[in-house]
Amino acid sequence: MAAGRVKVGLLRERIVAALASGLHRPEPEVVALTADRTKAMAVALAGRQDDDEVEVEELEVSTARAAAILGFHPEHVRRLIRGGRLRARRVGGDFRVRLNDLWPLLEVRHREPGRRRLRVRR
Repeated sequence: MAAGRVKVGLLRERIVAALASGLHRPEPEVVALTADRTKAMAVALAGRQDDDEVEVEELEVSTARAAAILGFHPEHVRRLIRGGRLRARRVGGDFRVRLNDLWPLLEVRHREPGRRRLRVRR
């Protein structure tokens, strides 16, 4: 296995373990964020075989999958991209979004009220 690459089956096992561990935390925000991150990883790995190898830092999803992860309409995700609030790269007629670039949008949901403003990343 190349450096930085992980087998999908092993990654799925780690995701399940992280979710199980997170569910035992007393803070509801931590439980919710852990569940959101687990969902995001599961969506990114959907359709891959257990012996496939992936670079976790390079995992990307389509705008439709990003929308499913975030609970938004795909067009809203495209507006976030066009407005510079979400980084993405164009592939064909659509965009690909790195999973790492979705984390801030997931985390902003679980901040205390009044501190939810997301800064633009360029």
